[in-house]
Amino acid sequence: MTAATAAAPAGTGGVGFGRVLRSEWLKLVTVRSTFWTTAVALLLAALTALLFGAAVDPGSQGGTATALDGSTVSLSFVALVVGVLGVLAIGGEYATLQIRSSYTAVPRRWPALVAKALVVAAWSFVLGAVITFGSFGLIAVLYGGKGVSVGLDGEAVGVLIGGAVYLAVIGAFAVGLGALVRASAAGITVLTALLFVAPIILALIAGALQAEWALHANDLLLSNAGGVLFTRPAEASMALWAALLALAGWLAVVWVPALLLTQHRDV
Repeated sequence: MTAATAAAPAGTGGVGFGRVLRSEWLKLVTVRSTFWTTAVALLLAALTALLFGAAVDPGSQGGTATALDGSTVSLSFVALVVGVLGVLAIGGEYATLQIRSSYTAVPRRWPALVAKALVVAAWSFVLGAVITFGSFGLIAVLYGGKGVSVGLDGEAVGVLIGGAVYLAVIGAFAVGLGALVRASAAGITVLTALLFVAPIILALIAGALQAEWALHANDLLLSNAGGVLFTRPAEASMALWAALLALAGWLAVVWVPALLLTQHRDV
């Protein structure tokens, strides 16, 4: 046994996890879908911030609170774009059968899948930080031209970072979902249903039947629990710890079966 093999973590087939991470990073940054989805997310966020800053009056909330709302309002749509990126990152490998090479290099499979989720989550977090802080700065400039003061305090920083964390969660969730269904179209369809269709259905049920359980279930959905991360504490629908537990549950729902099936089924 060579020293290199002995130093490699168990499960990577002699390839260190750091090298697996670098490999997955290279895959992510060398496919066109990464830059197309990133460009769409940035453009969508910039247009939203421009329209918000130009059209929405701070009113009684004040400049900072309103600017925070405008900085995060695009995240609901950007989350879908990030989710598409995550699904394509793994679904594209299954479509082109490149996944066979990936799992041949890493026979235990799970390190490659986890590494892919980590790099997608990291990319999504950085993208989210650029979007939230950039949108906040843009709206602050527009409000400053109207004589409205906008300040970046500790609560504001927490909200903006929370938006970036939410996108990182969506990215990791989407990779797990893509590994579970092994088809990009199916993964994107399921993700869209979870982010947009399920909240509407539960809201309709709650309104039509006066069902309190539907309201509670709606709060625990992926999008609504994630929204707590970039909502000011005084306005959040639940405590931050409860939202984090809900998000951890959603990650477990896709990642536990995804890891188990990836280990045992053919590619």
